[in-house]
Amino acid sequence: MLLKSLLGFVGANQPAAQTHRDAPPRGGASCLGCLAAAVLAGAIALAPVAAKADAYRDLFEAVQANDSDKVRLLMLRGLGTNSPDPKLGPAVVVAAQNKAFAALSALLESPLTNLNVFNAAGESALMYAAMFGELAVVRQLVARGAEVNHPGWTPLHYAATGGHRDVVVFLLDRHAYVDALSPNRTTPLMMAARQGHITVARLLVESGADPSLKNDSGLGAPEYLVRAGHPDEAKWMFERANEFLRRYGTKEEPVPASGSGRSN
Repeated sequence: MLLKSLLGFVGANQPAAQTHRDAPPRGGASCLGCLAAAVLAGAIALAPVAAKADAYRDLFEAVQANDSDKVRLLMLRGLGTNSPDPKLGPAVVVAAQNKAFAALSALLESPLTNLNVFNAAGESALMYAAMFGELAVVRQLVARGAEVNHPGWTPLHYAATGGHRDVVVFLLDRHAYVDALSPNRTTPLMMAARQGHITVARLLVESGADPSLKNDSGLGAPEYLVRAGHPDEAKWMFERANEFLRRYGTKEEPVPASGSGRSN
């Protein structure tokens, strides 16, 4: 309505004929004409932006609803998959977080989709798939280039937290770092012990995890097993921790490669 009013006002106030000498002073009708043209140009320029914003909103709604057909349709219309929602984060992470795996598979059909992106909490699509124990999705993501190792919390932390032995085995086979440290120096083994996932905790130890490590809270896998109500397993873990220290020492005092262990 503002644009229409401005155009009408300018048309009504234009003189029938005008010479250079009779040109209106600055700020007169000609300036209103410029303003109207600018408003019109701005409206035209903003129209694609608004349409694009609506399309991205449609994409994230389709992802959360696990509507893979709608996701594919929007991708066919040229919508990029890597622009994150300001609140939700990247579409691939939102899909995994909501267990919208059909929508996630649709997003993966674009070779341009970046899987190594994180939400505000530092979580990736692979981390969520690992925590939920979705081995087929984990395989699919890794095959498409999702990184198994990166600083901070890792997919192995999340798989251990969920107690998913098959996912843990797969990630270790893909060279996941068994003693990956979270920002507070928690390892995947500690997370498995904390949640009482005995089978996964034993698997990690047998795969070379260091049971003697402690996080910034001063707790290690044995202590977490005690807290989780598994005293027998905690005793076994304490023994493995002492054995590990005798064999390898600590980071500060490692056992020499040629040595047979610490001297008493």
